Amino acid sequence: MANRLTIKGQVTVPKEIRDFLHLKSGGSAIEFEIEEDGRVCIRKADAGKRGREDSGRRPGADIVSLLSGVCI
Repeated sequence: MANRLTIKGQVTVPKEIRDFLHLKSGGSAIEFEIEEDGRVCIRKADAGKRGREDSGRRPGADIVSLLSGVCI
């Protein structure tokens, strides 16, 4: 499933994925992780994890390259 990236770098998380991860509008956080093979995983963040964490991996990577291989 493909989604367009807005000019602000935002993308809508499809309903199927929101339902699968039990995400609630306005109250849920997600986190991204770049795998060794270049895939990007998205998961529901722990309740205490809100905001941005810098893992130090692949600085400067753009969102298009991050979303090139989303896995769950």
